[in-house]
Amino acid sequence: MRVDLLTRVALLAIGAVCASSCNYLIPISYLAEGPPKSPAAYELPSKRTVVVVDDRLNRMSRIQLRSEVGDSAGTELLENSVVPEVISTRDAIALIRRLDTASKPVSIQRVCESLGAEQVIYVEIDEFNLSGGREEGGPEAVALIKVIDVTNGVRLWPNAGSEAVQSFLKDIDPSIITTSAGRRELEDKLAVELGQDIGRLFYAHPRRELGGRLGVKK
Repeated sequence: MRVDLLTRVALLAIGAVCASSCNYLIPISYLAEGPPKSPAAYELPSKRTVVVVDDRLNRMSRIQLRSEVGDSAGTELLENSVVPEVISTRDAIALIRRLDTASKPVSIQRVCESLGAEQVIYVEIDEFNLSGGREEGGPEAVALIKVIDVTNGVRLWPNAGSEAVQSFLKDIDPSIITTSAGRRELEDKLAVELGQDIGRLFYAHPRRELGGRLGVKK
């Protein structure tokens, strides 16, 4: 009887140690490998890059928002060592406005060559809406992306169409949208978020619950 009792105590102790060990093994494995990551959609060549943001559908209320999208994407690329140098989107916009005419819009090729860029991430704004298109509403943006080799004048990615990227802002107080200052604040945040999501296309990054790639659109 005493032996059986000791055996049961020993087994309970071993089980407790095992359970304790298992609790430690999970976070240690997580820390060693990190959270699940989404792979890069495309690996950019290591070249002098410019992000050009086109809002031909006039989805954005201010031209400054284009700069915020492009410069946010450029910062993401530089901070993650994707490319060695990124030319300011503000400089690209200023040059386009100076060279553009109503009768003959300036080509992206000429703009990039004038800036000394070797490749361009061309961003076309498809949606930029503070009320959003989801069931629960909320600020939402969609951009269409292409990568072009300026030096050789060829498309690098995707092979056809454009890669669509979608961004959201979540947990937003609806009352913010009722004031002009609040709307501007949300627009700025959404522009920065969209730029970051564009930059994340080009390097492996932790998966996110919202936003991300929508795939290729024609």
